[in-house]
Amino acid sequence: MGIGSGVSAVELSTTNTQTLGHFWSAIESSNRPVTVLSFGDSMADSYRSVTRYTFDKLVGRFGSAGYSLNNYRNTLLWNLTNGAASAGPDGIWFCAYSRVPAGGAVWWEKQYTPGGILADSAGIFYVTQTNGGAFRMLLSTNGGPWTTALVLDGYSASPQGHYTNVVLPLNQYRVRVESDSGTNLIIGPSLVVSGQFGIHAAFLDWPGIPLSLVTNVPLAIRAPIIAWLQPDLLIWHMKEPLDGSLSNRMAACESWWKNAAPNCDVLYIGTPWVGEDTNSAPGSYKTTNQNAIVRSVALAHDRAYVDLMNPCVSYPWMVANGYMADPTHLNNAGGSFCADILWDDVGFFALGLDRHIALQQNGNQLQLSYATSGNATYRLESSTNLQHWSVVLTNPVVSGTFATNFPAASGVAYFRLGLTPP
Repeated sequence: MGIGSGVSAVELSTTNTQTLGHFWSAIESSNRPVTVLSFGDSMADSYRSVTRYTFDKLVGRFGSAGYSLNNYRNTLLWNLTNGAASAGPDGIWFCAYSRVPAGGAVWWEKQYTPGGILADSAGIFYVTQTNGGAFRMLLSTNGGPWTTALVLDGYSASPQGHYTNVVLPLNQYRVRVESDSGTNLIIGPSLVVSGQFGIHAAFLDWPGIPLSLVTNVPLAIRAPIIAWLQPDLLIWHMKEPLDGSLSNRMAACESWWKNAAPNCDVLYIGTPWVGEDTNSAPGSYKTTNQNAIVRSVALAHDRAYVDLMNPCVSYPWMVANGYMADPTHLNNAGGSFCADILWDDVGFFALGLDRHIALQQNGNQLQLSYATSGNATYRLESSTNLQHWSVVLTNPVVSGTFATNFPAASGVAYFRLGLTPP
């Protein structure tokens, strides 16, 4: 047994997954983009983290409907010219953003696809402030020349967050910002197919940021940006300093999200072990202590929490299995491994699968039929009181339609399908 394995008496199991109902409904009942936001520090990055591989699984099953804010899958690669420079994280924004002086420009490219990203809505997130001035949002269609789509004003008496966009014919687009006067602050782009079902992937992640930096950004900036984004699901994953402020900072974020995006579901990740845990005495493991706080905040705010600590056994176990890039970060194999745990433990394996039972009476026979999928094991259960359920049969993991007959009987009987990972 490695260090960190089986040492915690604190309850840290996955909980409150039933609070993800809005996200499930958006996936299974809507014909619009479903917006999923990855939020955090380097634990939530777009290239090797748990959230990156969770997004891959969502996009793989439901398709893509666009991208916003930070780069994911090399769709929004950042370019600067003529004095434009990277800034932050700071009191303006908790991720990096662009400072674009007069004559400067920032634009975003999709790797290996010079034509751009399929979209019918293109826009930018930006911050107005006292040094701002006139600037333009430009578009390129199918890799063609840049043309001005919007002329905007980056000035305000105090910093304020904004989003603006244009509605377009469905096509491949790139987005660019050019400043004509002042210095304008540009957070990032958005390219979305607004009339299509699929995953709209948004990332707000930056290495090393603490929640204190996030909550130090004025709500006048943060709130409008989340209010436009309106995520259906926000996945939170951070490694936070345990300085006594974590609960309060998380509560401040909860207030921000609930006011700006009241329908957003939140899934907190109980983070895996880190190298620092191996140098601590039992009872003082950093990972255990942080996860206990995060789980308690999730319960207090009626949010979901997924445990990725106990399934990962210990830090030495993670290293031995080749899952760590360094003492803190998962590598690609580790991100994929943990995303598989999250996918099954939260129940996302069943997203979009048919769970309906068809019932037909034929003489003295009752026929129940239902579709099965290779993405789950289906278990038919019955009850006479909706409290105690017994397994009637379990299907093999195959795709198809399954039917079974029962003799008609007096009294009431209830049937349901239970799904478990394949």
